[in-house]
Amino acid sequence: SVETLPFGGVGASGMGGYHGKYTFTTFSHQKSVLVRDFSAIGEYLGETRYPPYQDWKIKRMGLLLKNRKIPKCLSLLPFLACFLLGVASVFLVKFLANKFNCFEIVQDM
Repeated sequence: SVETLPFGGVGASGMGGYHGKYTFTTFSHQKSVLVRDFSAIGEYLGETRYPPYQDWKIKRMGLLLKNRKIPKCLSLLPFLACFLLGVASVFLVKFLANKFNCFEIVQDM
């Protein structure tokens, strides 16, 4: 037998051994809890979530949830931003390669 294992109590099967830490873990029902920290600004902006729902809270939610049409010129903005980011990354890699002489080794071979 292993002496360090938690076992014991009255009787051969350990009946009556519900005392201390193992009692607490045996009879505890654990559950998951999500803790979010929205900070003071986030809580101020999100306070419309909680009742009582006053008129100003209903107006704020209406303003936030309003379905707005995006102008056609702004609908292509994500694609343009990705393109410009890709072009900028090429120039950044070339600049860093020249600065740290990365291609000098390849040219010698």
